[in-house]
Parts: sequence; structure tokens; C-alpha cells
Amino acid sequence: MDSASQKITPIIFKGKTTEYFGIWIVNLLLTIVTLGIYSAWAKVRRKKYFYHNTLIDDVGFDYHAKPISILKGRMIAFAFFMGYSFSAKINPLLPAIFMLVLFVFLPWLVVRGSIFNARNSSHRGLRFDFVGTVGQAAKVFIALPLLTFFTLGLIIPYISHEKSQFLVNNHRFGLSQFEMSRVVKQFYKVYLFLIAIPLVLFIVGVIVGGVMRGQELIKAKPTNQSELLSPANINAFVPINQQKMLLALNEFETEVLPEDEAKLPDNQIVERVYSESNPPSVDKQTAVTQSTEMQPEQFQGEVQENLSEQDLKKIQEQMSLEDNSKKQNPLEFMKDWLNAPFAWLLGLAALVLYGFFIFGFVAYLQARIGNLIWNNTKLEQLSFQSKLRARDFIWLYFSNIVAIMLTFGLATPWAQIRLARYRASKLSIVGDVDFDQFVGDKKAEVKATGEEIAEMFDVDLSFG
Repeated sequence: MDSASQKITPIIFKGKTTEYFGIWIVNLLLTIVTLGIYSAWAKVRRKKYFYHNTLIDDVGFDYHAKPISILKGRMIAFAFFMGYSFSAKINPLLPAIFMLVLFVFLPWLVVRGSIFNARNSSHRGLRFDFVGTVGQAAKVFIALPLLTFFTLGLIIPYISHEKSQFLVNNHRFGLSQFEMSRVVKQFYKVYLFLIAIPLVLFIVGVIVGGVMRGQELIKAKPTNQSELLSPANINAFVPINQQKMLLALNEFETEVLPEDEAKLPDNQIVERVYSESNPPSVDKQTAVTQSTEMQPEQFQGEVQENLSEQDLKKIQEQMSLEDNSKKQNPLEFMKDWLNAPFAWLLGLAALVLYGFFIFGFVAYLQARIGNLIWNNTKLEQLSFQSKLRARDFIWLYFSNIVAIMLTFGLATPWAQIRLARYRASKLSIVGDVDFDQFVGDKKAEVKATGEEIAEMFDVDLSFG
């Protein structure tokens, strides 16, 4: 029977910001006052609120974890984290050893954390379960990622698919198994699209940058020999401590007296260069008059006789460096930029575009992968329908962060409620929902250590 003709049961989230704000602020204050000890009770209260307000056919979920179990797990996780943080002071190799231990135990953390979450979640009194093994997790979370370098990253979409399938297929509702179909090709399409976007932007950037650079070179006026050998440039860029001090060009500005010449090092020679237009007996005023009356060709000719090719090259390089320093001085650039009102608007627009660009990657991946997982998952005769959209996630993430920043964190409950409501509104159950057919058995209580260590080191145990 086609799923389009079957009954569609929406999942509804009815939580309210005003209600949850009271829970959130109390949790925050008590956690601060108790130096983090109350965080275990805070987590249970938070999860219970979200579970109770997520409804299928007007019946909510429930969360059964005990705060003491979570607190014990967090204490072990915190001790491990503190050992990692301060290990570098004892031995620089210890942090690497800690991370290696965490990497080796990662499969166990994933399995134990998933079991803890599943067995403490229920709907209509029937518990969920997780039956994955450490060996299966080791293959997905250790063996396959080790191949990333050797495959130049081409295995990443396959790893993402295998992780999702491992987590979904090993979950149970009572004794009924969740089953996710293999959709490896669709995973590769999602990731290839993500790779194509920055690649296209990079190519466009290179082309635009090349065109702009080409226009600059066309407009740039090369320094010809007449400019290079002008009296101002020669006078400005000939170093004073050159082995040969050319005084013909600046004789009228700086005079080296005989007693000063005696003080110069032996390896420096003061060479007085004279010409027919500037004889030794001419005084300063006459030298100035004669130098200013010289024709450019005559002046360049005299300079070329006394400056080597290496000296000319140094002058040109010095001129180029000074021009570039004027153009590339960051302080001057920032000063000019900040003084322009348009620059502030341009900077703000660039920041907004950057935020949307970053959020776009996360949003697209979550929406497309989430849809792939849920739309290809079944539970007995029931299937799921997910309609998450990347543009919705972009707006949610961006506006939530802006609101949280502007309210100094007080908008956090509103942002969490908003996101939970959106996720629930885009997920539905397809098929005749008859929960009487599902049966289950009682499972042994599982310690929270695995979940808490995984949470502290940001190990993702979720799917969808």
C-alpha cells in the first residue's frame, strides 16, 4: 500500500517558553550555587520537560534516569577531564596518552551512552533499548575513520552512513527493531554538494582576484629611468653609509669637513665627484644654481657615470618598498576604513554573510542527512516522514544566536523551545499507529558513566 494513502500522525511539541524559562533559570542558579553538583538533577528536569511535551497521538514520552547515576558518571568524567587538562604540566606526552585512551574506549562510550539513553526513555510505558556491541562500534568509530587519510577523505560520506545505520538499526522499541535502509549513494550526493560549494567559491575568488590584479598592473605606471635618476630620488635613497659617498649630487646640502672624514672607518671612502658644471672652487650657492639649471639628460648622464648598476637597482627597490609600505600599512588602512561610514555597513554585511555561510553548511548537512535517515527508517509496519529544510535551520540558528547574545543568554530557553518545536513539526509517522501491538521486557539498569564521559568530550551519540 502506498504511503501517500496511509494515515499520517504528526509529532507535536507543545512546550512553552514561559514554562521552560522557570525550569531553566532555577537549574542555572542551583548549578552555580552547588558548584555544578545540581547539574545532574538539572539534566533530568530538562529532559523530562522536553520528553513530556513531545506527543504522538496526544501521548508524551518519559525520561526515567536517576540524578545520582548521572552525578556519578559526571564525577568520573570530570576526573578524567581534569587529568587530561593538567597532565601536560607533568609530562608533555601525557595529554596524547589521555586522548589515545579516550580514542580506544570510544566504542565502549558510544555503546554504553546509547544504552543508557534508550533504556531511560519510554512511550506509553514501553521502554526503548539499544543492542549494539562494542565490536560493531569499533569498526564504525575506529577502523573506518583510520582509512580517511589513505582515501583522501573520500570515505567520509560512507563513515557517516555507517554510523547512522549502526545507531538506528540497533535501537529497539520494546522488542520491535528500527530498520534503516542502505542509502550510501544519497549520502555521497549530500557531501559532494557541500564540497562543490567552497570549490566553486574558491575558483570564482581566484578569477576575480586575477582580474583585479591585472587591472592594477595595467594602471600602474612603471618607474622609468628619468624618474629613477631624478635629483630628489637620488638624494633620498642613496645610503649615507655606502662604501662610496657620492657628494656631487648633494654637495650643496651636506658638507663633509676634513676633520669629519678622518673619523670615518677605513673601509669607507669619501669620493668627491665633480664635473665641469660643478668645479671644486665653486661655493654652495653657485652649486645649487648650477645643479638646478642642469638639463635632465646632463644630470642623468653624470649620475650614471658615478652610480653602478647595483646602486641603481637598490634605489629602485627602496622606492618600491616605500610605495608598498604606504599602500599596505595596516594602521593607515584601518584608520581610513573606520572613518568611512560605508565601511561599517560593509563590515556588518560581511559578518552577516559569513555567519549565514557557516550556518549554511551545518544546516544543509543536518537537514539533508536527517531527512535521509528518517525517510528510510521503519519500525514494524510504521515508517517516518521528515521534511527538514536547510533554510529554516539557517534562520533558526542565526536568529537564536543573535537573540541569545543580545539578551546575555536569557533567550536560551526561547531558542531551545523554538528549535524543538520546529524539529517535531517536520517529523511524522506514516501508518496505522496501534501501540498495543508493541511488547517489551524489563532491562537491567545501566550506569551513566559512558554517556557522561562522551558528553563531556563532545562525542556525538545522536542520529537524525
